[in-house]
Amino acid sequence: MTPLTLICFYLSVCLLTHAGELKHQTIANDNPEITLTKFAYGSCWKSTHSQKHWPVILENKPQLWIWLGDNIYGDTSDMDLLKKKYNLLGATEGYQNLAESCPILATWDDHDYGANDAGADFSMKKESQKIFLEFFNERPDSARNKREGVYSSYYFGPAEKRVQVILLDTRYFRSHLKKGEGKPPYKRMGKWIADSSPTTTLLGDAQWRWLERELHQPAKVRFIATSIQFSVPHHGHETWANMPLEKQRMIDLIKKTKAEGVVFLSGDIHSSELCITEPQGCYPLVDFTSSSLNVPLGTSNTHQRTGPAYGGANFGLVQIDWAAVDPVVSISTKDNQNQTRLHHSLHLSDLTFSEKNLIPQTSIENFARKWQTFYGAMTIKKDADGKWHASCAERNLKLRPSATGLSGTWQGVNSSGKVSFQLSRNGRFLRGKHSEGALPLQLDWAAWQPDWETHFKRDDYHLRKKKK
Repeated sequence: MTPLTLICFYLSVCLLTHAGELKHQTIANDNPEITLTKFAYGSCWKSTHSQKHWPVILENKPQLWIWLGDNIYGDTSDMDLLKKKYNLLGATEGYQNLAESCPILATWDDHDYGANDAGADFSMKKESQKIFLEFFNERPDSARNKREGVYSSYYFGPAEKRVQVILLDTRYFRSHLKKGEGKPPYKRMGKWIADSSPTTTLLGDAQWRWLERELHQPAKVRFIATSIQFSVPHHGHETWANMPLEKQRMIDLIKKTKAEGVVFLSGDIHSSELCITEPQGCYPLVDFTSSSLNVPLGTSNTHQRTGPAYGGANFGLVQIDWAAVDPVVSISTKDNQNQTRLHHSLHLSDLTFSEKNLIPQTSIENFARKWQTFYGAMTIKKDADGKWHASCAERNLKLRPSATGLSGTWQGVNSSGKVSFQLSRNGRFLRGKHSEGALPLQLDWAAWQPDWETHFKRDDYHLRKKKK
C-alpha cells in the first residue's frame, strides 16, 4: 500500500467503529422446518472495488448466502489488521442489507485465511480462525468453536426434501504444494505440479473422518462447498488436482458411502465456469464455479472445462424445484445486471448410482453434429468413406477415432496444432483440448450443444480480452 492508501484505509476503519458492528443471523445446523428452494453464493470480494452486486443478489431473494472463500483480502499475519479488514466488509451497506435479509454461511480460502496459497504452515491459523468465527457470529454451541478448522455442515427441510450443505476447509490442514521447476509452456498456466505422495493431505485426517460421517447422513441433494475447484483437470493453479490422491479419496468416499445428490460449488479463479468429471463407478460430479464478486480477471483458455465460461463479475444462484416429479436443481451465474450468463440444470435422478448415470449413453456417431465453442460454431462430420473432419471459424480439423473419442490436428490461418475431443456420458458436452504447434495438449477447446446455449447470454469477455 502507498502511504496515502494506508491513511485512507485507517480513516475508513476509524469511521467503522462509530457505525456499530454487524451481527450475522445465527442458524442451527439442522433446520427441518426450512424447505430450501433458493440460495446464492460467491467468492473473492474486495472493499475497494465496485459494490453493485449486493442489491442484485438481494433482488433474487435468496434464503441463504454462502461464502466460498476470499471473503476479504486479508493477506496478513497481523491479526489486528485482519480484523479491521473484516470490519470493512461488515460496514458495507449492501452486505449489511444482505445479512439482515438471510443467514450467512461461510468457509474461507487463502486470502481471508491469511496468505496467498497458504496451508497448514500458516503461523497464525488459530488466531485467524477465532477472528473468522467471531465475525460471522458463530453460535456458542457450534462445533467450530471446539475444533481446529472451519469445516461445518447444515441441513434443511423434511426428509423428502432434505438438503445438506457441507462447508469444507481446504486451508487449515493442507500440506505444502509442490512447485514445478521452470515456466510452463503456456503463459497462463500456474506454478504448482501434481503431488502424488501418500503423505500429502488437503483436508487432514480429522476432517476426512468427519466428512465420511456426514456423507452417511440421509439427504436428497448435497452441496459441497470447496474454496478451490474440484472437477477440473490439473492446470497448475490451486485445485484438488494438485493432490490427485486426495481428489481420488473424495471420489472413493462418495462411492463408499453411496452418497447421492452431490454437487460441488467452488470459487477462487476470478471467473465462472461449469466443470464435470465422470469417475468410473460414480455418477457425473458437477462443479459449478462462481468467482469473483468484484475482482474479475476474464476467462482462461487453459482450463479444460465443460462448456463455456464467464469472465466478468458474478455470483451464483441455486434453485431447487421440489414440485417436479423428478426434482430439478438449477445453477446459474448472474452478472451485476442480474443477467444469466451461465446455467445448468440437473434432475435428482442424474445424481444417483443408477446404471444410466455410470456408463456412456452415446456412441462415436454422436460427435457428428453442430457444436458451439468459445472459438465459434463448430461442425463435426463423418464422410461416406469414414473419415472425420471439422471446421470452426478459420480452423479446419482432421480427426480420427481414438480410445477416448476423436483426436487429430487443426490448421488455422497462422497457427496449427493437435486436438482431441471426448464426449460427456450424456452427449451434451465435448471436453476438448488442443495444443499450439508442438506444445502439449493443455489448452481448452470445450464445446456444447447449441440448444444448451439458449439458457444464458453469451459471454464475449474472453474473446474481447484475447484481442487486446
